[in-house]
Amino acid sequence: MRRYAFPYIPNRPVRVPQRWTDTFAPLSCRRCSAVWEEGDPALRVPCRGCGAGPSEPCRRSKGGNERVCACRDEDAVRLGMLEPCEGLTWDGRHEKPLRLRAEPVPSALMCRAVRTGAPISRWG
Repeated sequence: MRRYAFPYIPNRPVRVPQRWTDTFAPLSCRRCSAVWEEGDPALRVPCRGCGAGPSEPCRRSKGGNERVCACRDEDAVRLGMLEPCEGLTWDGRHEKPLRLRAEPVPSALMCRAVRTGAPISRWG
């Protein structure tokens, strides 16, 4: 019996979709309806988990970046910049997803690129 040799086909690099977000855009918690007009207070402290700097969204190696890391939220609560969520949550974290857009926001004060696998919201 003769062995079959598969032809060599080079792998193409997979492009991770890139979306844009304004880190100082107003947002609200989905659980307790708290509103932050100047953007997420947790984004003003650097992240210990992923190494993102102040006013930068958290980085995930494979994308899927819709929220900040848990340690960043904990640091913001410890510094008094953020109050624990009073909604139905076991860890006291607010549910504050980043709003992702297809292109940079020209009027944004701090518009940052985010690597994500998430599609653009149909309702945004």
